[in-house]
Amino acid sequence: MDKKKKLLIGILIGLLHIYIFFGFKIVSKSNIGYHINFIIHWHHWLIAFILLILIFKLSTYEIFNEYEKYKDYFIGYLIMLMIHGLLYNDRFDFKI
Repeated sequence: MDKKKKLLIGILIGLLHIYIFFGFKIVSKSNIGYHINFIIHWHHWLIAFILLILIFKLSTYEIFNEYEKYKDYFIGYLIMLMIHGLLYNDRFDFKI
């Protein structure tokens, strides 16, 4: 399967995840009770961005070559989560 198809499948999986866990209605401060720690509010777009950077960085190591076939799926999925998270009005509000 070529790279574009894998990215598209990753995007569709991301849309399914968004629909199941967030719904398609953008409601600011809807998950305010959920925090990874008590210092800042970690938005899902920021977590997806960090994971995307890690995927690109770790893919340069030979030990991760066996996971290379899944890389494009994850990239599409994480890009979809980033786009969705950046649609919220409070996307840059990190205080709890």
